[in-house]
Amino acid sequence: MIWFVCNHCCKAQSAGVVYTDIHQLIEIGGHARYFIDSTNKLSHLDIENIPDSRYAKVPDKIINMGFSPYRIWFKFDLKNRTDENLYAIMLAQDIDYVDVYAVSEDTTFFLETGALRPFENRYFELNSIVVNLGRKPQKLYIGLKDMNGLISQIEVGTIRPLMKRMYRETSINFFVLGVLALSALFSFFMFLFLKERTYFLFTLHVVFSALTLLSLEGYLFDFLWRDMPFMNNGVNSSLIRLCTLLTSIGFSVEFLNLREVLPKLHRVFQGLGVLATTAVLTKLIGIQQAEVGFNIMILLIFGSYLATGMWLYRRGFGPARFYLLGWGIYIFEILLIVCTLFNVLTFEHFYTYYGYHIGVIFQTALLTFALMDRINTLRRENLEARELAMQRLTENERLMAEQAVLLEKELEQQPIANNDLQKLLKLMRDEREKIKKIPIATLEGVLLFPVADIVRIEAMGSYANVHFFNHQKMVASRSLAEFEQQLGEYDNFFKVHKSHIINLNFVTKYVRGDGGIVFMQDGSEVDVARRVKPDFLRAMGLEN
Repeated sequence: MIWFVCNHCCKAQSAGVVYTDIHQLIEIGGHARYFIDSTNKLSHLDIENIPDSRYAKVPDKIINMGFSPYRIWFKFDLKNRTDENLYAIMLAQDIDYVDVYAVSEDTTFFLETGALRPFENRYFELNSIVVNLGRKPQKLYIGLKDMNGLISQIEVGTIRPLMKRMYRETSINFFVLGVLALSALFSFFMFLFLKERTYFLFTLHVVFSALTLLSLEGYLFDFLWRDMPFMNNGVNSSLIRLCTLLTSIGFSVEFLNLREVLPKLHRVFQGLGVLATTAVLTKLIGIQQAEVGFNIMILLIFGSYLATGMWLYRRGFGPARFYLLGWGIYIFEILLIVCTLFNVLTFEHFYTYYGYHIGVIFQTALLTFALMDRINTLRRENLEARELAMQRLTENERLMAEQAVLLEKELEQQPIANNDLQKLLKLMRDEREKIKKIPIATLEGVLLFPVADIVRIEAMGSYANVHFFNHQKMVASRSLAEFEQQLGEYDNFFKVHKSHIINLNFVTKYVRGDGGIVFMQDGSEVDVARRVKPDFLRAMGLEN
């Protein structure tokens, strides 16, 4: 019985890969045995003479050997039960060195290819590496070496399913690139129109995301530097990924206005950007373990995007909902890819094999919606502000008419005491101050608002949020510094923080502290900077 089981297992093992269906590609990575060439000097003929006992079985369905400085050889036993030529395709297009040695009944051949070898060495001059194994292959040896980690799927099949697979790959890749191109053009034109840095940073982020995809899929080698394989040495791909990360940090800081709203978190993001840059530079000088640190840094930064976006959304920043969805789906797909790298999941599923494609297309589309929603929010707030301005204008005209009638009645009385006249004039001056207006530039034009209606003005990059007594707000296309100069003649406006000017008439409570906190009539809380605390207390009449 034991002899029968052992004999059956040996036969199953010796059978290797048997190809029978001309309409299918089959994954052969799980059938491989591997040998690590610690010298990096063995030729394919040396490898052929190594006995099977020195090979180890690949433990997973795909080849996933992690980071290794050595060339790893994989051995396959093949049988083709069809009458057509058999081809092998490597689905990882960016492996540095690929050596293929095929032994068949009628011929043998050896091929040196890979990302760091001339492009013309490939059987098909495409981004994917394809090898013609002939009609009756017996043994297949594939030597792989890569500085960024050795993970690859290898499939075999006839020409028809192979072409179908490559056509699908190309179609999906260029569909994703088309969406990225449209999004980049949209945000760039918005930058030219609005002159706001947020749109420019998003344009850069989308461009570097597209370059990351082109690098991973081998298109940069195919389109840009066919005659310069040294450009694929991992330096460019690492720098492209770093630029993608840094532009995402810059975009998030500007879109969420972290520099003004959460200055401490802004400094944290700056520090994370410096650490990520250091990790990439460390990797470039030869320390491969820095790649793990860089990937961990990416996950930490992406997680902070979610936490920050959630906090701001709960505080009433509407466009953050699309921001959260975009980064949420992107991070989810990245986590699925990480799970495949640790063999928790496999690349057999569409959502894992095309994980980066799905993540980047949803991220780009939803972040574009976030920018569009931001524009719609600005327009809606401006329209509401214009309606408020018209309403206040009508009320002010009515008030002026009533004051004119009152003045006529007072002057009809005989005689008017000098003291009463002074009171009347003071009353008229007070009412005139109430209807005094300030011009505020917006995206729609210049609007006039009563100064007395403004509760506070909050910085938002090169723009500012103006909050009114009736809980309405609008976005002004001028900076807080310009408002500070414009309101200099009014004693009731005070700049309590680099991001806030408040109307002292709407202060309801002050809590002492390092600088203190001011509670406004509209329910908001505004921090008081420590450096202006003495002047603020004097302006409020709260000096000890």
